[in-house]
Amino acid sequence: MKIETRTIALVGSNYEIGAEMGRKMASMPSLKKLQAAGLRELDNAEVKKAAALFDRWCPGLNEELQGFVEAIGLPLAQVVYYGMTYLRPNCSQIAVLPSMTKSGRPLLARNYEFSHEAEDFTLVKTSVTGKYTHLGTSVLQFGRDDGFNECGLAVTVTSCGFPVGPLQYMRKPKVVGLQFWAVVRTLLENCRDVNEALAFMADMPIAYNLNLMLLDKAGNVALVETLDGQRATKRIGAEGDEAYLCTTNHPVLPEMISYEPRAMRHSVQRYKWIRQRLDGADDITSEDLKAMLLAKYPDGLCCYFFNEFFGTTKSMVIDPACGTLELCWGGRRDNGWHKYNIQEPLNPEAKEIEISFDQFNPEIAVYIPLDTTVKS
Repeated sequence: MKIETRTIALVGSNYEIGAEMGRKMASMPSLKKLQAAGLRELDNAEVKKAAALFDRWCPGLNEELQGFVEAIGLPLAQVVYYGMTYLRPNCSQIAVLPSMTKSGRPLLARNYEFSHEAEDFTLVKTSVTGKYTHLGTSVLQFGRDDGFNECGLAVTVTSCGFPVGPLQYMRKPKVVGLQFWAVVRTLLENCRDVNEALAFMADMPIAYNLNLMLLDKAGNVALVETLDGQRATKRIGAEGDEAYLCTTNHPVLPEMISYEPRAMRHSVQRYKWIRQRLDGADDITSEDLKAMLLAKYPDGLCCYFFNEFFGTTKSMVIDPACGTLELCWGGRRDNGWHKYNIQEPLNPEAKEIEISFDQFNPEIAVYIPLDTTVKS
């Protein structure tokens, strides 16, 4: 199946960027799905609560949403509901310290598994007036699910346990708070390094259960896990014994496993596979990480179960010290790896890629205990 991918550069105020995003992305599959879905709108009280949350933790997002909805002609209440609902990614991420890499620079690698119908397939360079420029992929147009900024802070995320949201099949949120796309973007726009990011989000209400990975160009790494309002953080750096952190789609920090003691078999398998390849390794290169990302499950991290929201839509290796991001769409090597530098202009372009579909085996989604399978 053929898919069109895009690169977009956005510059200006939040309102100007929102309007431009709406005009440029009106034909995207995820937006068409929204328009056809007939989603309910939030009531006035819910819209006010969401707006207050965004004003406190994501300043400028309300203005961007306003520009966006005016450009595409949809009610704001419907777009906000959409942004807080249709998210259930299954992903993998690996942060590697300089002591473990051949280049002596920290690296952050990630796969993102989702539905081809809901993925934006868009790389965006965003320069909001008064905020840090960042480069990453968009989710639901105005959100970001990964990326790094001009200061050298990189952020990626995976789901931690079963996805949280208002739909019937989803886990009900235990706190009023932000979805992951808003957390990732606000950190990229407002924080220079891991220390600033941790301080910024210390009191941030996060509704989504996530594994948030932070890495900066100095080689500081932090993993923040949230589960039903509970939170734990682990940091590693040059002074410690550990040289990397990784997650798939379950908690890995010991204090969090008691809140979610089971995980889908595929999540445990992918996590163990990463550990088997990186424990004791050294001289890791970006090519090594790219090979891991595109190796096919179960002996790898790449999956083609797009109809089950478990297809590799994108693979990425970020080198924040060099200011580069390497991106491969669709989990296929023949789609090509493309390198982008945050200091260089991002030329708008559209490229066609191929994605493949595999038969899904429900056994890989069976829940199994974590207490005997997860090594912290």
